[in-house]
Amino acid sequence: MPRARAASTTQPRRRARGSLSREEILETGLLIARRDELKHLTMKKLAEALGVTPMAIYRHFRNKAEIVDGVLDMFVRDAAVTEHEASDAPEDWRRWMRLTFGKMFAALVETPGVMPFVSTASRFGPAATAAVDAILGVLRRAGMSERQAVDSFAVMCAYTIGAAGLASTWRAVESAKDPEEGRRRMRLAIESTPRDEFPEVVTAASDLARILQSFPFELGIELLLQREIAE
Repeated sequence: MPRARAASTTQPRRRARGSLSREEILETGLLIARRDELKHLTMKKLAEALGVTPMAIYRHFRNKAEIVDGVLDMFVRDAAVTEHEASDAPEDWRRWMRLTFGKMFAALVETPGVMPFVSTASRFGPAATAAVDAILGVLRRAGMSERQAVDSFAVMCAYTIGAAGLASTWRAVESAKDPEEGRRRMRLAIESTPRDEFPEVVTAASDLARILQSFPFELGIELLLQREIAE
């Protein structure tokens, strides 16, 4: 009679001592952020994904806050928002900004789990500092004062983060249903609003249904770029 096979364990194979690096920890943290959102990152979950004990991670980072800071900076580095072919010459600054913040918007929509942390970050990591420096440099060369450049940067960042939050939410809703059917139902719901009370809303029902399912990021950033920032 064959011998019964021993039950297999679920514990990961122990890694060689010293084989873990800060880079690998942060890369794994970013993968978790992409899959489960950064707010769900725990030392236990990170250690399990790496096949180590939490203590091995603490040899590289003092606490979870340091890991979150590192993950955010790696996210910025991978997004490479300022690395594109558009010229950063003064006469081309608007095109450069469109592409830069367009890349930022796309990266945030793809990884919405980092947004609560990006919008409340108290300091910049190396990659984020380099991106901010590049953006401010382009704005300054375009003729803005230091204050105008900082205000313009802050406004475009706030708009981009907010727009990405809305777009990613609507995208998640759309993935659960047929977009065209969802848009049709939304239009009908808007059209059912009393026309005598809200005539403009009912008249714009089709466009409102469209806009509520496809955020017009490019239009918004274009409007911001056309405004003059007062001193």
